[in-house]
Amino acid sequence: MPDASHVPPRRLSDLSGPDRRLLILLRLWPRGPEAQAHAWDDLCGALGSARARGCLSAFEDLRWRLWRSAWVTPSVAAPGDERLTPDEEAILTVVRLATEGEREAALEHAMFLVRPEALLPVILAAERAGLPLLCAECRARLGGCRGRA
Repeated sequence: MPDASHVPPRRLSDLSGPDRRLLILLRLWPRGPEAQAHAWDDLCGALGSARARGCLSAFEDLRWRLWRSAWVTPSVAAPGDERLTPDEEAILTVVRLATEGEREAALEHAMFLVRPEALLPVILAAERAGLPLLCAECRARLGGCRGRA
């Protein structure tokens, strides 16, 4: 994994739609039922309830596997923080690569997050969590294109 110590951390405003939604889920989920309800409402608005349910189930699986099998418990910033932590950046990278079908690259990055026995389950959960988020962004773009035509 390349040394990113000289690169300033990305900001929330720099993130694409799928990355932003995933980061919001990561930050809100441990904050309890009220925050989880807010995250659920956002997902339902973007995906519809059936897809949101599947995405949330995969996200919960991913989060559980990451926290259970991590070399070190991932550091997640507060919901209002603008800067990403290195762990948040790493998790977003794994999910993005897995969602885009770059499994080998996702595995390479995940090796720095979790123990070997958790690698494949983390990648599979990352794919299942990321794909609906990516599809929602694609549908939103297509909807915008149709409105201009």
